[in-house]
Amino acid sequence: MPETRPATITVDMATGRLELIGSSEDRLRALCDVAARANPKRGFLIVSKVLGRHLPTRPAAMRLMMDELGGMIDGDTPGPVVFLGMAETATALGHGVFAAFQRRHASRRSAYLQTSRQLVRGARKIASFEEGHSHATTHLVQAMGSDIEATVRSGRTLVIVDDECSTGRTFMACAEAMRSAMPELARIVTCCITDWSAGDYLDGLLVETSRHSLLGGALHWLPRDDTTSIALASGSNDPGFAPERGMRSRTGVMTPESARRSRPESRPGERILVLGEGEHSYEALLVAEELERDGAIAAIQCITRSPALLGHAIGSVSSFSDSYRSGVQCYLYNMLGHEPDRVVIVAEAAGDQVCEVEAALAKLGVRLPVAMIECRYGPTK
Repeated sequence: MPETRPATITVDMATGRLELIGSSEDRLRALCDVAARANPKRGFLIVSKVLGRHLPTRPAAMRLMMDELGGMIDGDTPGPVVFLGMAETATALGHGVFAAFQRRHASRRSAYLQTSRQLVRGARKIASFEEGHSHATTHLVQAMGSDIEATVRSGRTLVIVDDECSTGRTFMACAEAMRSAMPELARIVTCCITDWSAGDYLDGLLVETSRHSLLGGALHWLPRDDTTSIALASGSNDPGFAPERGMRSRTGVMTPESARRSRPESRPGERILVLGEGEHSYEALLVAEELERDGAIAAIQCITRSPALLGHAIGSVSSFSDSYRSGVQCYLYNMLGHEPDRVVIVAEAAGDQVCEVEAALAKLGVRLPVAMIECRYGPTK
C-alpha cells in the first residue's frame, strides 16, 4: 500500500489564523478547503469539497463518500439503530449514510431522523440541544408516527452524523439530549467527514462509543483581536416552518426517502447546477443522479443559512430570502463554480426561488435558464 503522509495547511484569514494537520496529505487536499465565518463565536469554516454545500459537488463524489462512511458502521452494532443527521449542513450526509447502512444490512431495524431548524406541525419534540458556536444554535429533534417513536424508544445504538468535528462538544450535547428519548441506549457511533478532535470528547459520552471519519487530524485556531465588527444578524436562530407535504426525515423515516415530483429534463453533456435548500438537500442529490444517468453533467449545492466571508474557498456570495418563513437571510456561495448551462432548484416550499436565482445570476453577470422542481412527501390526499 502507498505510504500515508501527514500534511499541514496554514491559512491567514480576516478573522484569524487556521492550521489544519491532516493524517493524510491526499485526503486533506481532496476533502477540505477553508473560509472565514461571518460569526463572532467561531471565525473559521472548514469547507468540504464533497458535501454539496458551499462548493459544487458531483453526485458520484457525494455518494462515494456517503457509502464509505456507511460501510464503517459495524453491522453487528446493537439494534434498533437510530441515525441522526445534523442540521442543516449534514442532513443529506446523514440520509446517505443511513441509506448505505441499510443497503448492507437490510434485515437490521433502523431509522433515520435529522435535527431541524424548522417546526413540523403535529410532530412531537423528543429532544433539543444547543450548538454554541453555530449561527443557529438550537437543534430540534422531532418524531411522528408509531413506528418511528417505537424504534427510537427501543433504540440501543445512536449514530450521530455531522460534516466535521472540531471539539466534539456538539456530539456530547446531542448524546445527552437523546439519552432521555432512548432509554435503552447502549452504544453511540459518531460519523463525520473530518475529525480534528483526536477523540477527546469520547469519555464525555458515558456509553460505549466508536468514532469514524474519512480524515483525522488536529486543528489550531488563533483568532484576531480586531474582528469586533462581525456580528450575526438579528434572529439568526429563529425557527422556520416545514411545509405540510415536506420531507418526512425531519420526523423520522424507516427507509431512505424520495419525493413525488416531476422527472428532470436534460440534454447529453449539459452542465446543470442542482440547488437544494437548507435541510432539503438529499433530494437534490437524487435529482442530480437522475440527470447524470441521462447524460448530463450535474453538480449539487445548497442555499444555506450559514454566513461566510468572501475570500479563500468563497469566490462569490449571493443572498436569498428563507423559503421556510423564518425571516433569516440565506446564502449561496460559488454559484458559477460548476460553470452551469442551466440551474434547477429542488424545493419542498415553493416561493420566489426562480426569480431570486435569476436576480443572483444577473448580479454575477450571467443569464441562464432557471427551473424549479416542486417536491411532495408522505401519503397522497
